[in-house]
Amino acid sequence: MGVEINRFLITVLRFHGDVLLTSPLINEIKRINPESAIDLLVYKGTGVLMEGDERINNILEAELSSSLSLTKRLIHEIQLLRKLRKAKYDYGLFLTTQWRIALMGRSLARSKTAGVDDLKRRKPFWIKSFSTIFPHVGNGHIIERNLSALKALGFQVNQETPRLSLKIPQEEIDSAKKIKNENLIDGDYCLLHPVSRRTSKQWTKEGFAKIVDYYSNLGISVLITSGPEDIETNYIDDIANLTKSNFINLGGKTNLFELAALIKDAKFFIGLDSVASHLAAAVGTSGVTLFGPSNPNNWKPWSDDIAVICRDGTEDTCQKHGHLQGKYKNCLCYISAERVINEVAKIIR
Repeated sequence: MGVEINRFLITVLRFHGDVLLTSPLINEIKRINPESAIDLLVYKGTGVLMEGDERINNILEAELSSSLSLTKRLIHEIQLLRKLRKAKYDYGLFLTTQWRIALMGRSLARSKTAGVDDLKRRKPFWIKSFSTIFPHVGNGHIIERNLSALKALGFQVNQETPRLSLKIPQEEIDSAKKIKNENLIDGDYCLLHPVSRRTSKQWTKEGFAKIVDYYSNLGISVLITSGPEDIETNYIDDIANLTKSNFINLGGKTNLFELAALIKDAKFFIGLDSVASHLAAAVGTSGVTLFGPSNPNNWKPWSDDIAVICRDGTEDTCQKHGHLQGKYKNCLCYISAERVINEVAKIIR
């Protein structure tokens, strides 16, 4: 008698860090059914961190809504829906709440599917697009919410603490070693990733400059990394203009796997609410994440070795950003460099 092979589709239309946070869900599916075949459906270019994971059968890509003209978007979307319909999945787990997700759920008409409960989506069209609805994240972590999708489909989920995992290909490990050799990085170093895709999540350049000076004076090499976009590399240049010490500027010079390998070998890490902090959690590096304005209970790094500094409601209104609306109002300017240094000392002790 042959082994039953169930086909799973996991859909997460967000960004790199969100895709990485599906790894505990993948772990659990493989624990329940080791022979299962798992496909990931992600935004174009955001599944790169899962490309080396042998547990993933296929990585399917959806176009960002704003990246193409309306006509091309419709053509791509119809092609994708047809592809999903033909794939004959047994289970579909839909982890985000764009309206296009409802159409994807309906394209898996013969599958058991789970969609997210959401206040803005509590309408018949959304609810009837899936076999079942699983709870919104509430005040829990997104990893726990993702696992609840499996529960909603009737699976018995392991009650042990989920594990975040990342497999770094050997060639990327070797490439990171080459970067260290080229930049004469030897001995202890710390890695700072001072940028986020959303500027509302960023700290101050002055704060990072003080961090650079402090650890440089202790004899610890400081590496600073960023993505390749000009706005991020220019941000690092601005930090350099504020420091009294030299640091190793790797802004825009690493891919995500190389970044993960460099973080893995660092004495500690300091970052923001971005993919770099989730990489630090995945590779087991201690550090500090400066968090806001997102809810840290939902999105903080999945690690007891990474301290999170976030608003507790007692901070004074920022004179620079207090008059702004939305997320910019909840800025990180209240965090001092001394507080970050103290948290690092606690966590690496």
